Amino acid sequence: KLKLEENVATIWPVFGANGKDNIKVHHVLNHTSGLHNALANIMTENPLLLCEWDECLHRMAMSVPETEPGQQQLYHYLSFGWLCGGIIEHASGMKLQEVLEEKFIHPLNIEGELYIGVPP
Repeated sequence: KLKLEENVATIWPVFGANGKDNIKVHHVLNHTSGLHNALANIMTENPLLLCEWDECLHRMAMSVPETEPGQQQLYHYLSFGWLCGGIIEHASGMKLQEVLEEKFIHPLNIEGELYIGVPP
């Protein structure tokens, strides 16, 4: 189980790089992690990279926060999904799609209705 006060780097060790070791799960959920512009450069570099889940997770882990955790609430317009997905994957030991299938898709009988990334 995740704890709101837990450091993300405890769950996802490589995430602690570049000054992110004090970012807590609740900072991600309430948009105060300082990573509101993480991945923004990908839009000018190559927007198709947004379809590469593992590449985006790696870039999130290597990103540098612009503000200290908890200091400023700024909407994580592009980074939120990868931050949450990375936390879920590392906490569960499963790919995000597998977690969605096990916890939501199969129990709700909505196969084919929800997929993260580019469908196979």
